[in-house]
Amino acid sequence: MFGILAFVTETALMMLEPVYQTYKGLEANETGEGNLDSEEWRRLLVHWIVYGAFRAVESLARPWVPFYDLVKIGTIVWLRAGGSETVYQTIIRPFLVEHESDIDQWIEQLNRTRDTVMTATTVISSAVTADPDAINDGEPEEMALSVPEPVVPLSSSPVTANPVEHASAAPNEEQRRKEQ
Repeated sequence: MFGILAFVTETALMMLEPVYQTYKGLEANETGEGNLDSEEWRRLLVHWIVYGAFRAVESLARPWVPFYDLVKIGTIVWLRAGGSETVYQTIIRPFLVEHESDIDQWIEQLNRTRDTVMTATTVISSAVTADPDAINDGEPEEMALSVPEPVVPLSSSPVTANPVEHASAAPNEEQRRKEQ
């Protein structure tokens, strides 16, 4: 029962109203009508930073906090009543300031990896969807893959390149031995 109440509280206080206020601010900024002041933008940005951190920590805290849903409801109400600014100033901002260069490097590496994956995906997609008959003025390309020669087991009989010849040569060899 408290799980449903926690979900409704989170949705109403941490998502619906801030999403709508952010939308209103963006629209006002686009049209130039009644733009949000810098303090209101700051409040919304702090809210989204704290809410993102809250969601990240929540998955770790759920199994370890007794009466989690009740604690979550209380935390959400406190955050909306001004606790977001406190959490931002005392926990999140100092952490980000201390680790900013490491986080920037990590994000840069993540972006390089993303770019590499996107390039590889584009190349593979192009190769898969390409019309092979359209390459080289309508001449299909040779298959790059070659079929290897079959492996013939070692025996006393001479090995030939053609396994069919080898198979038929073996009985003849045995027959010659019998005749001798």
